[in-house]
Amino acid sequence: MNENMKQQMSHAKWLTSALLAASSLIGVGHVFAQDQVQAQVQIYGSQLMTTAERTEYQTKMRTLKTDSERDAFRLDHHTKMTTRATERGITLPSTPPGVGAGPKSNSGIGAGPGSGKGAGQGSPANSPAGGGKGPGR
Repeated sequence: MNENMKQQMSHAKWLTSALLAASSLIGVGHVFAQDQVQAQVQIYGSQLMTTAERTEYQTKMRTLKTDSERDAFRLDHHTKMTTRATERGITLPSTPPGVGAGPKSNSGIGAGPGSGKGAGQGSPANSPAGGGKGPGR
């Protein structure tokens, strides 16, 4: 193997490593963004709160040390939001969300088309006429 080929292989390895690292960082950022959205959705009565109140709630929840402290804080917050909703003529659910509740708490594997009958990607139903690589009929 000559020096030029060794150098090309070295560049290819470096590029592959860089692409893998970049894709890992993108994945971490995506998970972080999902966590942030989910944390905001879980606050009972958040639609009745200001941005500052939601931030204060999240900060307080992070500082509490035990589950019982967090449960007591959640219950107090639930009472306040129920009162606020009643004053505004809004109906909220009667029970506060449980720990880990939110849009993805019981979603299983995830949303998707499933594995039922029907035309999937690459099936004849989704392919244009003459789009295959075989001999024409």
